Amino acid sequence: MNSLNEVAQHVASTLPRMLSTVVVSRSRPLCAFASALLVGASLVVAPAAAYAADGWSPRSSYTSTDTGAGTYSVPLLNADVPDISVERVPAAENDEGRDIYYMISTTMHLSPGAPIMKSYDLVNWEIVNYVFDRASIGDSFSLRNGQNSYGQGQWASSLRYHDGMFYVAFNTNNLNGAYLYRTDDIENGAWQRTSLGRGLHDPSLFFDVDGTPYIFYGSGGTSAVRLNANLTAIEQDYPNIFTASNYAGQPFIGGLFEGAQFYHIDGWYYAVIITWPSGQGRQVVMFRSKDLLGRYTSAGGVNTYEARGVLNSNGFAQGSLVPISREDGRTDWHGMFFRDTFPIGRIPALIPATWQNGWPTFGTNGVVPVNGLFDKPIQLSPAEEAFERQKSIVASDDFANDAPHRAYQDEQWTVPAPLDPAEVAPNGSRLDLAWEWNHAPDNRYWSLTDREGWLRLTTGKVVTGQYVYTKLSNRAELAWFEEARNTLSQRTFGPRQSVQTRMDISGMRNGDVAGLAAYNRGFSYVAVKRVDGVNTLGVVNRSQPFAVDLDQSTLENFLPGTTVALGDATEVQVKADLDFASPVGQLWTTFYYSLDGVQWTRLGDRVGPQTLDGSLAHFMGHRVGLFNYATQETGGRVDFDDYLLSDVLTAQARPFDTTALDAAIAHARTLDARHYPADAWATTQSALAAATSARAGQLGTQNEIDAPERALSYQLARLGVLAALPVTATAQVRCLAGRTYVAVQARNDSAEPVDITMETPYGNRSFAAVAPGANVYQSFNTRASSVAAGSATVRVTGAVAGRDVTTVHAAQHPANACGG
Repeated sequence: MNSLNEVAQHVASTLPRMLSTVVVSRSRPLCAFASALLVGASLVVAPAAAYAADGWSPRSSYTSTDTGAGTYSVPLLNADVPDISVERVPAAENDEGRDIYYMISTTMHLSPGAPIMKSYDLVNWEIVNYVFDRASIGDSFSLRNGQNSYGQGQWASSLRYHDGMFYVAFNTNNLNGAYLYRTDDIENGAWQRTSLGRGLHDPSLFFDVDGTPYIFYGSGGTSAVRLNANLTAIEQDYPNIFTASNYAGQPFIGGLFEGAQFYHIDGWYYAVIITWPSGQGRQVVMFRSKDLLGRYTSAGGVNTYEARGVLNSNGFAQGSLVPISREDGRTDWHGMFFRDTFPIGRIPALIPATWQNGWPTFGTNGVVPVNGLFDKPIQLSPAEEAFERQKSIVASDDFANDAPHRAYQDEQWTVPAPLDPAEVAPNGSRLDLAWEWNHAPDNRYWSLTDREGWLRLTTGKVVTGQYVYTKLSNRAELAWFEEARNTLSQRTFGPRQSVQTRMDISGMRNGDVAGLAAYNRGFSYVAVKRVDGVNTLGVVNRSQPFAVDLDQSTLENFLPGTTVALGDATEVQVKADLDFASPVGQLWTTFYYSLDGVQWTRLGDRVGPQTLDGSLAHFMGHRVGLFNYATQETGGRVDFDDYLLSDVLTAQARPFDTTALDAAIAHARTLDARHYPADAWATTQSALAAATSARAGQLGTQNEIDAPERALSYQLARLGVLAALPVTATAQVRCLAGRTYVAVQARNDSAEPVDITMETPYGNRSFAAVAPGANVYQSFNTRASSVAAGSATVRVTGAVAGRDVTTVHAAQHPANACGG
């Protein structure tokens, strides 16, 4: 289940250029305290064959709001993706022959950081790369020597594509200001970093029509700097091109006035800015001018930017304009703006716009309902639509160390003494792109290779209780959990999420604390603590208000009624059920444990509430993390066997549902290997084996059903895009009576009849219902005595897995001349 999206991308990109396919259609628990409740037992379910006739029609991924019926709801993704910047690479400028969209987001203190997400339809997204592995190797980005970057680090990136090069500009609040990164391969290439030597708040990189590069930035006003031609240094400053005070009295002005992103549309320069007027919600204001630099180039030095409020609905605000190409040559512009949805985070929304007199109105007459539906702006083939809906920015994982390599993993640093270079050097382990570390990791103390199929976290330092929030003026102390190095995390998703993992605790040492957390500054976790050689399981909850001075040990004491003495057990499975909907705006988490994976016991009542921290100490949505920290001595280890996701909570009391898993298994068994690339087929067979094994086992949670189903459905949807009809096609040049003939032959290598059409510059020929193994042949008269090297096109049409598929083959022929 590891890195399936990346494998799919690699397979698709390495298919032979001569082939293109278009899918046209269709154990018994130990005793606990009295409050613990027995919630699970062994499960008997109907055999897989009972659902085979229902067909395979998987639902959208956990971070997709695509309905599958041509519409989507807002906000998108159901997860924390703030400060978005979206860039299009037109079909004519990429190898895929269709418009591709990339999006970047803020990740602050997380590592790797500045994720690059990809989409073909602007609704469904997957992570394909990161700009950096570490924003710095210094103490503050590494939770080292009392320093930290909570709520700081990388902020508000700007992503741009210009003359074949991709650029990312972002500001850091505590890492020496703004940086500009560049690469010519956004998905697989290494990024080159340039320090701009100063802070640029919410930078927006912009290339003028003549190619001159600028960065616009600021809060309370918009300023700019002009860069040199190589984008390596600032050449000129243009402070306060326009400010909030220039628009005093306008109802849409006030508060924030930041996050500017610039565009050139139909002769106008547009800026998109977030504002927050007193007594109102966050909203989008747009500014436009015929002069990019406004007062700096206008007659008399007057401000030339007009302003208009373009969206004031339910708090959808900061983000990008997004161009969408139409068949008639027009370009439509939508908005991608995020909405505060804490404690999940800041979630983006794709919002259509109606333009009139050069100004947009977003949504439906300016209204964007939360969970409202809009028509998808880009239509794909049915197979492509099915595959896009399986893509996600969260992932279950089996820690198999099979994620494809990415260049950011080889990031080079000059490591100063006394640091050990092994702390930052690659350690041979590759995590799925859904994972990020809470601050840069110490690579000496985590591994996917020490034990095959397990994530190992080893304690490399002892927590001190001496860390404080450097961004807060009151210098509030960090909890031990926040000080812990090498906490591995993923985004949460709403409205409900369940996470399950198995822990081998046999290597823990006295004072160690290890477990599964839903965390921000406020956190809830289930953990094993080893004290005087005894392992105890329990639950910790830290909610607001947050004290400045902490007794860290007391803060992270287990809650009464949640503890279990584990005795000589060396493994324990734990499960966290996160509920963001009861009520909305709060996170309540319920924890469970099992010693056999079949019978599960609740650990006390649900804990919380977790809400938005007004100090913005972390300033991101809650995340789910796997952790292990030491309070007494280093060297203790914990191994995590898997990470299984579901959106079903135990408290919902639903019967286990294997319908989707059974349908996916049944569908997979109907497919023919000859229709698919060998490596994609092999990956799918591995997912099928895992799903079949899970289905045959004794099930204890819905997670154990949903995780293998999601993995298999992803692979099956990918096969639908890669499906091809096998044919052997050749072309030769022959001479007859001094004339050249192009002779084309095709053999149907599929198991079913197909239609074959041969196309050449000298004529076409179609053959219907060509039997399996049969050959068809046609000789085309060129009516010339010689012919240049060229190719014949062979189109093969037939059914693959119930859909009509057309596969196009190119049969090359050499040049030839006939006669004297």
